[in-house]
Amino acid sequence: MKQAEMNTTVMRAFLWSGVVLVAALIGAQGWLMGFIPGPSPALDAKEIAQIFIDRRDSILLGALIQCICWSFYATWAIPIIMFIRKAERSYPILTYASLVNVGGGYVFFILIPMTWTAIAFRADTLDPSVIQIMNDWVWFDWLFTWPSFSIWMFIIAASIFFDHNRPTVYPRWVAYFNVWCGMLIFPAGLIGFFKVGPFAYDGIISFWFAVFVFFGWMVVMTVTTFRVISAEERLLSGAASAGTARAGKPGASSSPSGVVALDL
Repeated sequence: MKQAEMNTTVMRAFLWSGVVLVAALIGAQGWLMGFIPGPSPALDAKEIAQIFIDRRDSILLGALIQCICWSFYATWAIPIIMFIRKAERSYPILTYASLVNVGGGYVFFILIPMTWTAIAFRADTLDPSVIQIMNDWVWFDWLFTWPSFSIWMFIIAASIFFDHNRPTVYPRWVAYFNVWCGMLIFPAGLIGFFKVGPFAYDGIISFWFAVFVFFGWMVVMTVTTFRVISAEERLLSGAASAGTARAGKPGASSSPSGVVALDL
C-alpha cells in the first residue's frame, strides 16, 4: 500500500470556492445583472436588445465577476473526485468519468458570462434579432445542458453504492440524494418547447425548480464533503499515531499543519 499526504487545507479551500460560485450567482447575476430569472423568451427582439443596452455596464461587470467565480466549479469538484477515487478498489473508471464530465461542465459554466459580455459589448450596434438569438443561446447553455451535470450526480451515486470501504466514504443517503437530484433537474430540458409558462426558461419549474435542485445539490455536497474530510483527518491521524507507536518512534516529526497521510 502506497502512502501519500492529503492536504486538507487545500481541499477545504477548494470546497469554499464552490460557495464563492454560488455567491457570485446571487450577487453578480441576480443583483447586478438582474438575470434571476432572465428576460422572458416571449419578449420580442427589440425588448431584449433594450435590456442589454440599458443594463450594459452592470451586465459587463456582473459577467466579469461570474467569469472569475464560475471558474471555481472545477476546483470545487476536485475533493469530491478524490473521494470517488478512494471509493474505487482498482481501475478508477468512475474517477476518470468524473474528470471528463466536470471538465465539460466547466466549459458550459464559463460560456455563459462570456456570451453575455459579447452581447453587451456591442448591444447598441448589434441587430436586435442577433441579440435575441444570443440571449436565447445563453439560457439554453444555462439550462439545456442539464444531462452533463445529471450524469455526474449518477456517477457520484454509483461510487458510493460500489464503495469497498467500511464504512463508506460518503454515507449511503448521499447516493440516493444524488440519484434524485439527477432526475429532478430533467425539467430544464423542456425549455425548447415553451416560450411562456412554468416550462419556459424563466418559468417556475424549468428555471426556479431546476436551479433550486442544482445549487441545493452543490450546498449539500459541500457540507457532506467537509464532513468527509474531517472524518478522514481523524482516521488517518489515528492510524499514523498508531503506526508511530508500533515503530517505537514517539519523537518522530509530524506532518505540516493541515496535511495527513493517505493510503492509496
